[in-house]
Amino acid sequence: MTTPAHADTTAVNTTVSATANTTTQESADTPGTGSPSLGHIHVGHIRVNDRIEPVDLMSGTPVTVRWWVDDATADATADGGIDTEPSSPSEWTHWQIIVTDRPGGGITVWDSGRQPYDGTVSVTLDGFELPVSSRYWLEVRVWDGHGHVSPWSDPVTFGSGAGDRWQAVPIWVPADAPADGVVDESAEFNLPDEETAPTDDSFFVGNTKAADPHNSRGWAFLRGEVTLPDKPVRWATLNVTASSTRAARQFVHRSWVNGSFVGYGPVFPIANEARYDGYDVTALLRPGRNAIGALAYTVEDQRYLAQLDVMFDDGTTARFGTGENWRALPGTTIYPDSASVGTQYFEAPAENVQAANYPFGFSEPGFDDAAWSPAAVRESFAALAPTPTDKPEVQYHAPAAIRTTDDGHLVLDFGRTWEGGVRITQAVHNTVRGASQTENAHGNARPTLRIRYGEVLNADGSVKYHLSAFNTYEDIWHLTDDTASMETWGLRVFRYVEIIPADDDTSRALLRRLADGNANIEAAALIYPFDRSAAFSSSDATLNTVWAFCRNTMESTNGNIYADSWTRERAPYEGDAWLQQQAHLICDDAPALAEYSVDWLIANRTWPTEWPLYLILAAHDAWMRTGSMRQIATHYDQLVALLPLGHLDEESGLIVKDPGESSVTDGDLIDWPPVERDGFEFGRVNTVINALSSQTFADMADIARALGRGDDADRFGHVADRMRAAIHDRLYDAEAGAYIDGLTDGADGERIGHHSLHASAFALAFAQVPRDRIAAVGAFLRGKGMACSVYAASVYLTGLYRAGLGADANALIAAHDGLRTWMNMIDKGAGATMEAWDVELKPNTTYSHPWAASPAFLLPEGLLGIRPTSPGYATFTVKPQLGEPGKRGSVDQARAVVPTVRGPIVVDAARVALDDAGVRYGLRVDIDVPAHATAYLKSPRGITTGGGLGYGHHTVML
Repeated sequence: MTTPAHADTTAVNTTVSATANTTTQESADTPGTGSPSLGHIHVGHIRVNDRIEPVDLMSGTPVTVRWWVDDATADATADGGIDTEPSSPSEWTHWQIIVTDRPGGGITVWDSGRQPYDGTVSVTLDGFELPVSSRYWLEVRVWDGHGHVSPWSDPVTFGSGAGDRWQAVPIWVPADAPADGVVDESAEFNLPDEETAPTDDSFFVGNTKAADPHNSRGWAFLRGEVTLPDKPVRWATLNVTASSTRAARQFVHRSWVNGSFVGYGPVFPIANEARYDGYDVTALLRPGRNAIGALAYTVEDQRYLAQLDVMFDDGTTARFGTGENWRALPGTTIYPDSASVGTQYFEAPAENVQAANYPFGFSEPGFDDAAWSPAAVRESFAALAPTPTDKPEVQYHAPAAIRTTDDGHLVLDFGRTWEGGVRITQAVHNTVRGASQTENAHGNARPTLRIRYGEVLNADGSVKYHLSAFNTYEDIWHLTDDTASMETWGLRVFRYVEIIPADDDTSRALLRRLADGNANIEAAALIYPFDRSAAFSSSDATLNTVWAFCRNTMESTNGNIYADSWTRERAPYEGDAWLQQQAHLICDDAPALAEYSVDWLIANRTWPTEWPLYLILAAHDAWMRTGSMRQIATHYDQLVALLPLGHLDEESGLIVKDPGESSVTDGDLIDWPPVERDGFEFGRVNTVINALSSQTFADMADIARALGRGDDADRFGHVADRMRAAIHDRLYDAEAGAYIDGLTDGADGERIGHHSLHASAFALAFAQVPRDRIAAVGAFLRGKGMACSVYAASVYLTGLYRAGLGADANALIAAHDGLRTWMNMIDKGAGATMEAWDVELKPNTTYSHPWAASPAFLLPEGLLGIRPTSPGYATFTVKPQLGEPGKRGSVDQARAVVPTVRGPIVVDAARVALDDAGVRYGLRVDIDVPAHATAYLKSPRGITTGGGLGYGHHTVML
């Protein structure tokens, strides 16, 4: 039975209660429309399965919903001490969700009735079945403790993908399809001779770049048309996938509907499945003819699959998919053979586009494709699964600065790094391509531009398009006078772009129009959806600059899966993912991308000893931040298998193993590049490996306990305790006030006499250093400075903050002197965080590593101490570490906004004078606690002050 949406729920409770898994008595208590209204309450930021309006959920998947409640009146302040009671209205206590078959009305297909809130982060729609290829809308409202009800939220859509109802078949361009048009590469450029750019990367692996000499055969233009009846469309979803992502290590297709860009993909598959994406294209369709177009590139396993599912308002459904009725055009004369912009890890083509041959408008209905070939049907995909993440989008950003060089080049600085390319738009001078358009570049009809992308500038101010990682980022665009718009298809990582005109009047004229703003050039940035509500500010301008630099890095370089860098390797790594997840989730309460990335790595491990261990930390951290047990429950056995049990010495409790080689499986890494190891001496007992392992066992004990596996929890907890005790007993040097690097031959081996920064830093972060040793270890590390890489710095700084040595951490993050600072990256012109502190330390370094953005989480979690202490921030601590006035690392004030799954946490801590002379200082802390969370304030020394602080605003004086 179904009911009209927004009807008095009392009337439908008997029917709905079984579906909603509620009791008749609870449903009968549901107020009707006469309930007092909470008009100041707004229910928003609704997420379905931790995603933004997903329309490609897997059918049969439990549907979960969470939301934020915005209440501007929640306010509790105190002139002194702690006020634990927020003012009226009270915290919301009950909720109701309705699911309908159309937005803002229609038939109610599921109704929870009024339900008491049980403290969980997400509400599961118990009893709701999500069929294949379906779409629904939901709305939420809440009640406070006085029975006041909020307005309904705005409708939010969700649905499932094609699932097992694919009626499409994969297609590609036939091998014998003709390619019309002449390739004209005769444009000449007045450029000085250059030495041949090196292509070897012997610092890392390999000595040649990956390249396909016939990469033009990888390009395919595909289109199909569908005719829709003249009746209202309720919803429409375009399901798309393609293969293969392997050779270029990037997406394979960009797809459009009726000329509007829809999306790109797919993501890397976890195993042998093909991952498809579902896009809501309802607003793009029209009665009559509609077109779907795709531009795809891959040199391996060339297949494109798309299906448009349409439900009309009368309840009928139609499906239109790729097949032999589609048309195909090879891209060989549009994107002719070119050099690779890749490295020894991947091949991706330079885009030397021939605009005279480009089929502009091919994704519009009515386009003349008579000269195209029927698409070739390819082998079906063995397995298809929806991508469980939000959908990346293309954003357009103007340059921050433009200058014209003395030699007539245009140099653009976008002010930060973007991933993607550029778009040039201009007024069309000739609306019909005439005879002049067939002239070569020596005429005046075909402006030609050489486009160079770079992460930094050369010393002479030109763009460094021969990257340190040995990419060559250069495209040549052979345009026409009637090219209204041209955009990069693939992926480059850049802050700077240099435009060089061909040596002819037409090309120079276009460059002048770009310089004058009469034609437009923008970054076409590929962005994973990102919540910009996170914030950090302080009285230290350098800390603010570093945090913004790191936050921008997360937004720009997340990609559609966590990758080490999209410049050189384009591949996920475990340690990198752990760091990137922490920075991402402190800036955005969007865990789906992190979850998929970690799932991918659980199935596809890399080589260093430490790296698989970080997956346990990542899964534990994600659970604590989100409250979701999905990952730890699904992959429990695989996580247990990552524990270093095979190297556990039962007698000593330590991990004992051969150190191996850093670039082979189970080789100890310690740090990278090797110059950053602070002279670390390897032994069969390694302090870094043991400290990290102790944390993995402790985290695994927490996970096991949460999943009701008590025996495992006890066993893992016992291993962690023994290991930490052995570390402190056997690996600490009291005379040096530091931990040694390890033992030579085993648990009873000779003590290694060297004390690297890493041994003490990892012990401080992971091994629970006894309190009476912290001052000595802190003094030792203070003398070392930043004697480690950007990777190890995150562990080092985390340990300092956790040990109460926050002033030391603040000083290191805010440092300007020397190479090993984030400010050095900024000063060197980087638009995103770098792989190494400086190119002097790693000659092939790249400037686009999101895992290096650790201050994004270190400052909110360390300086202000905002950390979850129970899953989903149900409880969290606030432990400001502003330092002592006038001393190293001191900060007078700091504020952070941390978006969490329960709502934003806002903390503002400021030092205030307690006397007129300014001799005595106190600490004023303002805390905004989201609904159904409790904050515990700790002094800088870690002493809990007072009781828990509930929902609302609190002011506390310490």
